[in-house]
Amino acid sequence: SFSSTDYVGHVFGPSSLEAEDNILQLDRTLAELLAFVDAEVGLDNVLVVLSADHGGPDAPGYLNSLGIPAGYVDPESWDRAAAIERIKSRFGLEGKLIETYDHPYLYFSADVKNDAGIDQEALEAAVVDELTRFPGVSVAVSSSALRRGNVPDTDLYRAVLNNFNSKRSGEIFIVFEPNWFINDFDGLTVASTHGSPWAYDTYVPVVFAGAGLTPAVVDRRVHTVDVAPTLSAFLGIKPPSGSDGEPLVEVLAR
Repeated sequence: SFSSTDYVGHVFGPSSLEAEDNILQLDRTLAELLAFVDAEVGLDNVLVVLSADHGGPDAPGYLNSLGIPAGYVDPESWDRAAAIERIKSRFGLEGKLIETYDHPYLYFSADVKNDAGIDQEALEAAVVDELTRFPGVSVAVSSSALRRGNVPDTDLYRAVLNNFNSKRSGEIFIVFEPNWFINDFDGLTVASTHGSPWAYDTYVPVVFAGAGLTPAVVDRRVHTVDVAPTLSAFLGIKPPSGSDGEPLVEVLAR
């Protein structure tokens, strides 16, 4: 894992000069690694696979310079008190409604979740309605809807559904507008943050090289989860039981 690309991308943005310099240094590091492998076993005997676990948006300032709407979301500036008061009044709630917000999930307090007298599904729907009025919020999805799969069949909602864990996820999943995000990364104020279900956060390189492969550029859509079944087919073994992807024919047709 070459994780400096992640940190540099966060702090300076993926189109920054710092990111460009980092990629140049990574290229040199990979050259040293592959030279060592070539000396030890020979690159003709090696299949090299490179990819990444996520993409990311450019810094809002850079996007704005291109005429693309973008910015930072600050939930602390939202008028949350008024929204919470409306919900508590409607449902006759006492005490704390929200336990925490750990993006992308909003978590209800234990008292609210354990109160059998509260219609949890209706409460979640009411909170969803309030959240979508806040600046920067594109979509809010209740866990009740995700649990039943009662969401539109689109790429966006499928990505949200794939993230959902019924035992660990919060009550509401929040999706910000494209290229809008909280610029906090482990307590640091950063230029860019990934983690959304928008397409730009899913675009990563998938590179196979060596082992007699013919150089080619593949323009069709592929997925990082295709790597494991491709390697398995390449080796003539069964794919891992948890793998979810398709073998890449361009790699196998060598």
